[in-house]
Amino acid sequence: MRYVTSIERLAKEEGIVQNARESVIAVLETRFREVPSSIVEVINRIEEPSVLKILLKSAIAIPSTTEFQQVLDSLSCGE
Repeated sequence: MRYVTSIERLAKEEGIVQNARESVIAVLETRFREVPSSIVEVINRIEEPSVLKILLKSAIAIPSTTEFQQVLDSLSCGE
């Protein structure tokens, strides 16, 4: 089995996080066409895959970007 360095592991984790961010934004763009830049900026600062998973599920089901912003606000209050 090949040894994976800590740098390789971190790069893989960052790739997973970046893909998750892009997925959340893509769903929002598909559903609402335009996504406020403030929402995109907050999503791009999130480092936790578990938080991004919650946001992806919310993006799929939520009725508006305003309500999505409320979800973002509630998650940032919990940090």
